[in-house]
Amino acid sequence: MPVIVRPVKDSLLDAIAREFKPLRFAQEMLARASGKTPRAARNWLDGRCAPDADALIELMASCNSIADEVNALVEERRRAREGKKCPGSN
Repeated sequence: MPVIVRPVKDSLLDAIAREFKPLRFAQEMLARASGKTPRAARNWLDGRCAPDADALIELMASCNSIADEVNALVEERRRAREGKKCPGSN
């Protein structure tokens, strides 16, 4: 049975929204956790764009639920590849 792969951007933005939207100062707290501007954080919370790699690493270091979501996406893609390796892994 094939593994269904979720879109990365949607999954990541859903995880960010679940973690930060309930907070009173969500935009500011997300900006602080990611090392980015409040405007960038607002764009993520509104689903307009996803964090860049630097911000994502900072968020993963700051927030276990976001790190768990990213790790789950990686595992999902590994299962979808069923043993295929990156050419550089040989």
